Amino acid sequence: IAIVQGGLIRVVIPKLGQKRALYAGLISYIIGFILYAFANESWMMFAFSIPYCLGAISGPAIQGIISTKVAANEQGELQGIMAAMMSISSIIGPLLMTNLFSTFTARDADVYFPGAPFIAGAVLTVIGLLLSIRSLVKYHTPAVQPETEQEAILESGTNS
Repeated sequence: IAIVQGGLIRVVIPKLGQKRALYAGLISYIIGFILYAFANESWMMFAFSIPYCLGAISGPAIQGIISTKVAANEQGELQGIMAAMMSISSIIGPLLMTNLFSTFTARDADVYFPGAPFIAGAVLTVIGLLLSIRSLVKYHTPAVQPETEQEAILESGTNS
């Protein structure tokens, strides 16, 4: 995850655009969750972490998309709301998933399936992906503005 967040994001998001980077990240998470659910050897957990970790591009992508829809003087509120949502999910997620794991690994469970929490994660991520697709139908990644006058001249192809 550190490699993705530390360097890959700077390359992937500008190349794909925020919307496609979001979709690619969520799909990577879904693939990772499904692979984790059916892993039956310890080495598989390491191998399957590759697509899961690539999903980390979705966080900065959605943050970028949302921040373009909020005025500059409201960015602090937006970041606060997003941090609060992350905190709430960090509390609720483990409670739900450990109960799900306990249910599917109990001695008297109708179906023994320790991967159930990962399937639940995949289903929730599919829902998030579908909601994102529906919400972002008309969204276009804003054009990157040149940082200097020289860059603007080079991009326009004129020299005044």
